[in-house]
Amino acid sequence: MSLKTYKTAVCAGALMSAVAWSGGAFASISQNFESDMTGITGTGGSLGAGSVGTIPCGRPGTVGADLKVLAITGTVTYAESDTPSSNASQVDLMFKAEPTDELDDLAGQTDIKVALAVVESETAGKASLKLWCKAKNASTASWVALCDVDNASWARATLVLDYTTERCRVSINGDPQVTANAYADAWYTFANGKGSDNYLKSVTMVGSTEVDDFVVSHSALDSYVEPFDGAAVTADGVVITYEDLNKYGITVAQATENGVLNADSGMKISEKIDAGLNPKSATKFEMKTMTTTSASAATITFPGNKTSGYTVTATSDAAGATVLKTATVTQSVDADANGEKTNTATFSDLPDNELIYFHLKAN
Repeated sequence: MSLKTYKTAVCAGALMSAVAWSGGAFASISQNFESDMTGITGTGGSLGAGSVGTIPCGRPGTVGADLKVLAITGTVTYAESDTPSSNASQVDLMFKAEPTDELDDLAGQTDIKVALAVVESETAGKASLKLWCKAKNASTASWVALCDVDNASWARATLVLDYTTERCRVSINGDPQVTANAYADAWYTFANGKGSDNYLKSVTMVGSTEVDDFVVSHSALDSYVEPFDGAAVTADGVVITYEDLNKYGITVAQATENGVLNADSGMKISEKIDAGLNPKSATKFEMKTMTTTSASAATITFPGNKTSGYTVTATSDAAGATVLKTATVTQSVDADANGEKTNTATFSDLPDNELIYFHLKAN
């Protein structure tokens, strides 16, 4: 993947320093640019020194000790030849959102998988971010609009590239980028496919900007967790984390509004998250089947992705006040197309010849 800051003439207005990715083998790296510049080459790249001020989106490290950044005034390339053992890569970096004069036309540059560009926004004081990729169902690559950030501010970009499906997930300041052109789960498609490459091999930055705390890692796709930790939003008492946002392709704005994303389920985002379900699916949190296995035993199935936190009880009253038995809950190994698993609640030694009520709860 080559990371580029592009200058172009494609749009009216000033366009930025961008980042583009192409295929190949790229070993895991971590650069804070305090001292180690090994492997950083190219024209116009230099190490700038001095405080960069308050970073609004949780820049890694301590500001007091983290004073140096990579100042780019031309082209800087980082490349390695070691082959990682995974077909998925994550790129995480801080960058200063400084639009440049032009935006490159990337057509014909077949090695680029995705590119990130900063464009001058129509809103005063703002810079617009765009992604070079294939929009959903598109046959050719184009610039897809992402979010706006404050002009000249520091922002954090996190991109996960899946070389198996040839798709990329993008978060800016911890907020997944979800548009009408994106897949439902917030994935974008590589501009040129992966070709014969299965791994990230290089990152190239072009333009005039500053970059800091740049990390590239390789691991299994499901192991990547959004670097922003903890709660993004608390809605109706339910904590919705950055990991939840990225897992289901939900924006911070959607989580804050806490609406119903699928009318068939009728459940709010917080209710779905609390039940361990995909907020965009039609699945309801309810008992799917109930099977009596003997006069005093029964099994109940229900959907849910949480590894723990479900309680299924058998009671003698409809209100659930008198608990007779609490079930043992096990979960299926495989998930369905929505990423949701099936849980089985097993009851034994139930009272014979009595009316019993079953209750399902996500704790």
